[in-house]
Parts: sequence; structure tokens; C-alpha cells
Amino acid sequence: MRCTASTKIKLLFLSLLLILIWKTSIFYCENQRPIHENVASIIIETSLSSTLLYSTTRSSLSSSSLSSPSTSNPAYVLPSKISKFKIIHAAVVLSLSKQTSHIAEFHLLYESWRFLQIFAPLSEQVIVDLLVFCEMPSCYQLPLTCIPISYDHKLNSIPRCFYEKLEPRIVWNWKDYLYMTSIAFMLTPQYQRATQNYQWILRVDQDAVLSPALLMGLARKHPVKLLNMQFGGIGHGTEFTNNR
Repeated sequence: MRCTASTKIKLLFLSLLLILIWKTSIFYCENQRPIHENVASIIIETSLSSTLLYSTTRSSLSSSSLSSPSTSNPAYVLPSKISKFKIIHAAVVLSLSKQTSHIAEFHLLYESWRFLQIFAPLSEQVIVDLLVFCEMPSCYQLPLTCIPISYDHKLNSIPRCFYEKLEPRIVWNWKDYLYMTSIAFMLTPQYQRATQNYQWILRVDQDAVLSPALLMGLARKHPVKLLNMQFGGIGHGTEFTNNR
């Protein structure tokens, strides 16, 4: 039986994903020790401050009506560890057309986003949400874990996938040059409200693949430092565009 072009493309993407996972795993294992040492230094520092706080308040705790495993254990003030640990919230945003091939590509992007979440402790320090602005009816073909976006939602410690229906006028306005829909959604009030609380925003196409190096970069643990605004790390277009 001959493979269709669509099947060949899917197999190619699967092969690339497996290579990415293998390369990333090797890179992460080689760099795991210094990352853990950095995190450990934060925990040691905050543990010392917690113990000091406990020692100055122990007498008042022992005289209170609280019963007390907590009054005899410095772990009573453990939440201070969390307060010392800076959480970074980032949003990966994209528009998704109704084309079947684009939806298939997005599912690979979605799986790479899920793959980020196994890289603790970095994935606990850098929370990456996925925000999809989808052209109908592609919204109904997203993974079940993607939920309609709530404009008043609070940033969570668990990465989540949200979607918002792409305004039909955007598709209509750029029907002769549909590539513009991949950025035109960023000018809408819906986009502004959805992203206003994030510290970092990464705009991607549906055929992108996310790497755990993203977590390292946002946590300032990657050797290549991020700028406040950045347009990729390789050559795109003309030298004028790169310099700009």
C-alpha cells in the first residue's frame, strides 16, 4: 500500500519530534546538575531565613492555643520558600486556520508544549500557557484540554491551553494574503485582554515545535541571553531586517 503525501508528512514530523526529544534529553541531562544547584541555593537561603523567623517567634507560638506539631517544627513557616521563588508566566500565542494540514501541525505543537511540563524544576518556575486564536470550525478540533479563554482569569501555577474564536473580519480582510492573519489577531482587544498579565509573549506559527530550552531562556539559565524583544535566533530576510 502506498503512503499518501499526508501520511509521509506526519511520519516526517514524528521523526523530527523523536530526534528533538532525544537531543533535548541529552542536553537537559548534561545541564541538570547546575540547574539543581541553583535551585538548591535558593532553598537553602530561604530555609535559613525561615529557621531564624521560627526562633524569634517560638515562644509566642508555644503559648498560643494552636496545637502543636507546627510549633516545634521550623516547617511551620515553609511558605516563605515559595515567596522567594520567582514564578515567570509566559504565553505562547498563535492563530490557527481551518485547513486540515494546519490543524494537524498544531497538534504536534501542542504535544511539544505538553513535553515542556516534565522538565521540573524549571517547569515549576516558568509557567507557559498556550493561547490559540482559531478560525472556525478549527476551534472544535483542538485537544479537549484547551478551554475557552476567560478574560478575567488569574495566572495559575499549572500550565493551561486556552482558545478564542478568531474574528471573521480578520480572515475576510486578508483573504488575498492569508499569512497576515497569523499576526493581525494581535491587534484585537481580545488579544490585549488575554495577554496583559503575562511577563513574556512568544508568537509562533502552528508548525512550530517548543523546546525545553525555552524554559532555560526565560529562567535566565541559558547561555544565550534573551533580549526584551527578539525576532528569532537565526537569519530571517535581509540584513536590514535582522539589524532592525
